[in-house]
Amino acid sequence: MSQGLPDNIAQIRPYVPGRNEEDVETGPGGAPALKLASNENPMGPSPLALQAAQSALAQCHRYPDGSGRRLRAALSEKFRLPADQIILGNGSTELVELLARTFLGRDGCAVMAEHTFVMYRIAVQSVNGNAREVPLRAMRHDLDAMSAAASDPDTVLVYIANPDNPTGTYATSAEMERYFSRIPEKVITVLDEAYAEFMEPEDYPSGVDLLKRGKRVVVLRTFSKAYGLAGLRVGYGLAPADLIAGMERVRSPFNTSRVAQAAALAALGDSEHVARSRATVAQGREFLESEFRRRGLSFVPSVTNFILLDVARSAQEVHGALMAQGVIARPLGPYRLPTFLRVSVGTPAENARFLQALDAALGQSGQERP
Repeated sequence: MSQGLPDNIAQIRPYVPGRNEEDVETGPGGAPALKLASNENPMGPSPLALQAAQSALAQCHRYPDGSGRRLRAALSEKFRLPADQIILGNGSTELVELLARTFLGRDGCAVMAEHTFVMYRIAVQSVNGNAREVPLRAMRHDLDAMSAAASDPDTVLVYIANPDNPTGTYATSAEMERYFSRIPEKVITVLDEAYAEFMEPEDYPSGVDLLKRGKRVVVLRTFSKAYGLAGLRVGYGLAPADLIAGMERVRSPFNTSRVAQAAALAALGDSEHVARSRATVAQGREFLESEFRRRGLSFVPSVTNFILLDVARSAQEVHGALMAQGVIARPLGPYRLPTFLRVSVGTPAENARFLQALDAALGQSGQERP
């Protein structure tokens, strides 16, 4: 025990969120702070979602529909799945935790990749489970090694971020097929597809298709990224009905608000906004990666709305120099990647401002420019 805390809780390194604009001084000339730290949609939310949220506010003295019936019905239609295979969460992060609380149990094991989304480890530790990390291979999930690590009787869950955060890489359909040919049938595979709406590669495996084929998977999605509703906190899970029923036993009532449900329902119907957001991100990502190459900077090629950049020195120091210019990126010390910054793709003007600030920050820390 430490300070009255159980040992498993005392050992948790708390999640460190990205800084907000309100916490940062303005940039040169009074320019507003620029946040490119949390993989948010630079296009903002759908106007339809904003309108629906505003309308829902008039009823905010009423509890929301505890099951999110209308939103789940819309998701049921979109994915051609029964509503009893769908669960809503306060962002998909809540569902990461809910899975550990529902299925893991004391001393149960969950397998995950090294350097992946830190909430997997926190969720497992919080229920006294054992987190088994598998090293990345060339900054990608090694699904062969992960399936081997999950072959023991104690493994209950495998968390796979596809595409991954913070690397921006993905596992292919062939790799996923091989993984499922080797994974024990009792193991629940959690496919965290928070960034799936940004995916373009033809060899990207659909978790929904795997679910429909009878695989024991829980597919996590969110309205925080491509749909631009990060501040409203609403995500969802798709899984076999028996797994959803188990999670519903543990889920807190009214875990998604009336406003969040209304906005998500409207956002789900605005495919044009998602398409515009995807196009903006693709163009911005290509621009940033080309500029990184031109500057001789190493980075991990990405398929998402962020890029993992190796600044070849303390990323925390570079982060501080960027902050002094009113620009917020994400140093990845908590991910045990001390020389890496994760930068979200912004609008063309935001991307240009970031590069200007980055040049100044690297110059201040003594890098010889090519």
